[in-house]
Amino acid sequence: MRLVRSVVPLLAVLATLLLAAGCGSQGAYGPAAIATATPKPTATPKVAHAGQSAPQILAGLKAKGLPIGESVTYTDATDLNHLLGRPGQYVGKVNFKDTRIPDSGNHDVAIEVGDGGSIEVFATQADATKRFTYVQGIASSSALFAEYDYQDGLVVLRVSKILTPAQAQAYQAALQALP
Repeated sequence: MRLVRSVVPLLAVLATLLLAAGCGSQGAYGPAAIATATPKPTATPKVAHAGQSAPQILAGLKAKGLPIGESVTYTDATDLNHLLGRPGQYVGKVNFKDTRIPDSGNHDVAIEVGDGGSIEVFATQADATKRFTYVQGIASSSALFAEYDYQDGLVVLRVSKILTPAQAQAYQAALQALP
């Protein structure tokens, strides 16, 4: 009898624990009762100029009425900086002349930023930002290298220091207005 008296309370405790555990998995607080929220798809933010080439950006700037004359589109073989297509560097590049800047008369030299400007297109915004920061660092280090630099999404636009601030800002505004 003594054995029965000591086992019965133990069995009652075990039964209560099993019952509580069973209710916990299927009861009011179990997984079946917890509402699961389905995450809503979020739109991936569009990066400015994604899918656009340097010549397309140039054509867009011309269409906005900027006085762009002669231009040169570089390839990985003709890029004077030897950066085109290299890891982390631009994937497209065009240099152009602004018709308001007098011709230097040196026709043996390729079109340079000082003749008008340069459009550099990157694969990622991080690469564009890295280049923009680098170019600005050089441009601010000496009047010899001064120029106007703008970044919009995947594009770094470099504009000749010969232009007035308002003329250079017209390039920036036109770039930002492109689709």
